[in-house]
Amino acid sequence: MGICHSYTPDGRCVSLLKILLTNFCLYDCQYCVNRRSSDVPRARFTPEEVVTLTMDFYRRNCVSGLFLSSGIIRSADYTMEQLIRVARLLREEHEFRGYIHLKTIPEADPALIEQAGRYADRLSVNIELPTDASLQTLAPEKHIGSIKGAMQTIYTGVQTVLNEPRAPRFAPAGQSTQMIVGADDTDDSTILHSAQSLYGNFKLRRVYYSAFSPIPDSPKSVPLAAPPLMREHRFVPG
Repeated sequence: MGICHSYTPDGRCVSLLKILLTNFCLYDCQYCVNRRSSDVPRARFTPEEVVTLTMDFYRRNCVSGLFLSSGIIRSADYTMEQLIRVARLLREEHEFRGYIHLKTIPEADPALIEQAGRYADRLSVNIELPTDASLQTLAPEKHIGSIKGAMQTIYTGVQTVLNEPRAPRFAPAGQSTQMIVGADDTDDSTILHSAQSLYGNFKLRRVYYSAFSPIPDSPKSVPLAAPPLMREHRFVPG
């Protein structure tokens, strides 16, 4: 549990420790088991605990890197700062040369996203849902403008390095995103069109699809007849 597989730019398959910094969250996205109104046990790592855990797995050759995400705590900037702290401690204090993938908080200051790109191999911003209407219905506290704004910040950082060889290192493995499918009646054609648009506008390395599964006690606006598949699980402390 907690170990997933990903691929490096040169095609190598790597094992990653895939965890949440915390499953506390200020948002109430209706498709997420960790939403604010969900009655689930909450827990949180400190950045130092994530570093210790990652290095322990890495030294035992169980993983080649870290995939770190988080619920939103206090604010987008504070959460992003905590994620960056993990990556900075790994790179600077432990001289960690393994793979790091950081989930980017869309509402965070662009300067923080730029800082994250100096430590991470890959950054990702969840597009969440295939259409703006779906996002407004199921995650009204999130805004497509801030999501695509964060994607643009990452895209600009990656392109700067490609065009200016002396520019500081920035997310050499590019960016990806994740889209939830099956949470509403959006058809396949619309989903694929949205994905193609993201590939074209932001030069994404990959769009990942996550199957929606009904969550107990979620509002009736979320369809109960969605595919009986589970979203991916990430290890949280507890």
